[in-house]
Amino acid sequence: MQHFALTLTPEGQVTLPAEARDALGIAPGEKLSLVVNDDGRATLAKQDPLHDLRSIAHRARARARPSITPSDDPIGDYLLVEDARTKS
Repeated sequence: MQHFALTLTPEGQVTLPAEARDALGIAPGEKLSLVVNDDGRATLAKQDPLHDLRSIAHRARARARPSITPSDDPIGDYLLVEDARTKS
């Protein structure tokens, strides 16, 4: 286990030391996930690469028109909804 000291700026930003970025395997522009437990402990991790696709699928299902029945293919559902939306 490695420990890294971070400093919070007045703007609420922190800089991850190069060693921490290397340990996480991240580069500038990559998304991270911060989870704060009830006891105040925080975990920072590289975001799941499928997170954005899941978010898109979730939003598509929420916006889906009743005529389009959701299936087991959320990406397909999203494309059908977007196709119908752009044709109207």
